[in-house]
Amino acid sequence: MTVHRPPVRIPRAARPLGAPLWLRTQGRIRERYGFDLNARDAVERAAALLSESPDDADRLLLHAAALATRGDDAAAERDVRRALDHNPSLARAHTTLATLLVRAGDVEAGLAEARAAAGLDAADPTVQYNLGLAEHAAGHRHEAAAAFAAARNALQGEGAAPPRSRWWQRMRRHG
Repeated sequence: MTVHRPPVRIPRAARPLGAPLWLRTQGRIRERYGFDLNARDAVERAAALLSESPDDADRLLLHAAALATRGDDAAAERDVRRALDHNPSLARAHTTLATLLVRAGDVEAGLAEARAAAGLDAADPTVQYNLGLAEHAAGHRHEAAAAFAAARNALQGEGAAPPRSRWWQRMRRHG
């Protein structure tokens, strides 16, 4: 079942990070699995991979991401929780669960998961970005700003920092 919710409000400091992080994630999925989450059949392909190895935490996360991208957050959350059952130290699972929980309105639980992810892998820019979103949703503006700065620094370290040209700034302001 697909549920449509209003999107989580993205703070101004986080907006330039969204596209580079999405492209980073898509590239990693494409490199590892041969498709990305934009593929029409992403859910089916992820399900096929999962059926080959139903206890593989990475494949459970891939399937969860495909489901969440299509708006099926409840099924995505079930897969993420299964991934955590198999590998509780997987930061990507904690950060994905944090995103799903915050999106569902359970900010306190989402923040706890985001902090757990950061405790496991503070160098991951996606983990820091999602921590920032959870901190912001909880009303912790200073902590959110610090997490967004850490995400930006991590992206810069990977050579994938958000563009800062005047053209890009105008595009962001005026769409």
